[in-house]
Amino acid sequence: MDWMRFAVAGRVTALQRGLCAGISDEGTVFVAHLRMPHASPTTYDDLLVDSFGVLGIAPGDEAWLTGRGADGRLQLWSARDGDHAVVPHPLSAVDAMWAAPAKDAGRELVLSSHLRDGSWQLCVHDREAAISGGPPRSRALALAGSPDTAVVFGCSEKDPLVVAGRIDGMQSATAWALGDGDWRRIHLAPAPSALTSVASAWGGRHTWIGGVLEGRAVVHELLPLPFRGPLRTTAVPMPHLELVNVPEAGGRPLVLVDDVAGDRPVCVAAMARGNRLCWHDGTEWKALPAPDGPVRAACSTGGAVHVLIGQSVWSIEDPTAG
Repeated sequence: MDWMRFAVAGRVTALQRGLCAGISDEGTVFVAHLRMPHASPTTYDDLLVDSFGVLGIAPGDEAWLTGRGADGRLQLWSARDGDHAVVPHPLSAVDAMWAAPAKDAGRELVLSSHLRDGSWQLCVHDREAAISGGPPRSRALALAGSPDTAVVFGCSEKDPLVVAGRIDGMQSATAWALGDGDWRRIHLAPAPSALTSVASAWGGRHTWIGGVLEGRAVVHELLPLPFRGPLRTTAVPMPHLELVNVPEAGGRPLVLVDDVAGDRPVCVAAMARGNRLCWHDGTEWKALPAPDGPVRAACSTGGAVHVLIGQSVWSIEDPTAG
């Protein structure tokens, strides 16, 4: 198996559940459906964004993107493949400095963040409420830093949105799930020193939360138990992966692969000897060298694993398929 780089004249800045998006060399937005062999991206020539590119992307009947347009305003766009058309939806009503679309169990959401008294606050709105200025779904969570570094999130087709990181003034890393009325804390034992990834198995059969404990990879699986109070998890047996402390250029030491077909997590680990794609073959854990660079996101679709490393997507045949 060999890694293949997704060829595009530009920088990939977002990857989520079978889609990637970014900014072309001309400053316009492109979107691509990830598969093997790679498909050509769809470029939206009328959509110019700032140098940060696309901040977030979510799948649906049409792709949903967030970013800052040429006028500097934060926008939500719906993008169609067939006619290369985009529909803008300004997010000025939520007064946010960062935003990302998401879709969990039957809900189309927008995560947004703003500064209040020097502290970043994370809010979640239904999509239409974010556009119209309606109320958020729950209270805001306080972050220990900017949302692009302080928090990770993930959601499946069946489970609620999960956010993880340095949240709500806690001294340690915590994870929270968005219920019908408010956030519910997720109990993690042993408690990780950092949480770096949230991913789900295909079809929403499992939700995993990954992070670091004493320099090693740790993964917890969310349990569907109908208890009040904190949601329960169980620790997933993982191989002995010694992770780098702080990956360069903003990467994450452990990234879980979203939408894997199996019942065990697949991950990309940033280690001293280089990045490794790790999976369990039913008998033992296996590892394959991955391209160098800061690991940012990963998903499985179209029979391949796709990893955003730096500002490029690299793909390889899914070792767990078949």
